[in-house]
Amino acid sequence: MCMNINLGEFNRILFLDLRPWLLTDAPEARFKQDLNSLQTIFNTVQPLYEVSYPKALTGKTKYFRVFIDHVATGFLNELHSEISLSIDQYARKYLVNMALTRTLNGKLQEVARVMEEHGYTGEQTRYDESKSAEVKANEDENYIIGYLKRTLVRLYLEVQDTYTDLVSADILVIDDIYRLYFRQGTPYPSGIIKAERIKVTTPGSPVAPRAQQAAFKAIANDFRNPAKGVLPYGVIIRTPARFAAFEEQLFTHEYIDNDYNFTGRHGMKNGMAAIYHLLIKKNYFSPRDYQSKKAIHPTDIRKFLDHRYNIGLDKQFRNYLNNPEAVASFVDTHFWLSSLPAG
Repeated sequence: MCMNINLGEFNRILFLDLRPWLLTDAPEARFKQDLNSLQTIFNTVQPLYEVSYPKALTGKTKYFRVFIDHVATGFLNELHSEISLSIDQYARKYLVNMALTRTLNGKLQEVARVMEEHGYTGEQTRYDESKSAEVKANEDENYIIGYLKRTLVRLYLEVQDTYTDLVSADILVIDDIYRLYFRQGTPYPSGIIKAERIKVTTPGSPVAPRAQQAAFKAIANDFRNPAKGVLPYGVIIRTPARFAAFEEQLFTHEYIDNDYNFTGRHGMKNGMAAIYHLLIKKNYFSPRDYQSKKAIHPTDIRKFLDHRYNIGLDKQFRNYLNNPEAVASFVDTHFWLSSLPAG
């Protein structure tokens, strides 16, 4: 699982289908199955900190703890990758400060509101098997939100302390974060400790650009068998050289492999659909099929790109049609997209 750097997957816990208080009656078997379906994800850069928290004892808390860890690791991996690929110090500074002042600041505020609304403290009580089912359910919810809270505190410190020279705002210590967002002193123990040394997936240097790891040749033409309803490359692409340069970036940021297939990594379908809309906005496609004298519509573009990258994004693409704010939010957190030239 690799998340984009807006931490959107945490919205599932706070506002959407994974709100813990809506899953009170969900069977343990469901969480065991969901836990087994989570893909393993590893750090690509040695972390500074990790969360120390009581052991998860139920299927529900075990699943949520691993899910939260996966989102956090994906966030850091993506951020480190974007920073390592940035073209200059300005771009790196932009990414770091966006992560702190928008992404993490927003999520910390949202967690604080959820805790206040539901009366969660985030602190653990002694486990007791004799407690009622209702009390146990509430403790599970409190455990999950408490772990999410500490994870976000840890992520803030991780980003800030890794890239201190790029931070524009005041440097915060852990006491500042707890007072600012949760109106409390730092718990004891704080739950944030120095990370153990681990074997990262790209040892020796922070995240190597993927363009250096495998050969990629941009193809300014069709290369798959023709498909019904899919317009040819020469008809739909406005400026082949500009589009080829974009596809090199698409490969570098691991959306496609060197055979032009979508990489299929969890959480990236929505990002790819947002990229489709960005390309349309930036005029990468011809407005008309001048041979048939017919207008080219967004659906035609989606079909062309789906066919080219061997993916199906009809649902995700339609979800963004009337939500330009969501597209803009995604682009804002990916500097290579926000700096993409017009077609």
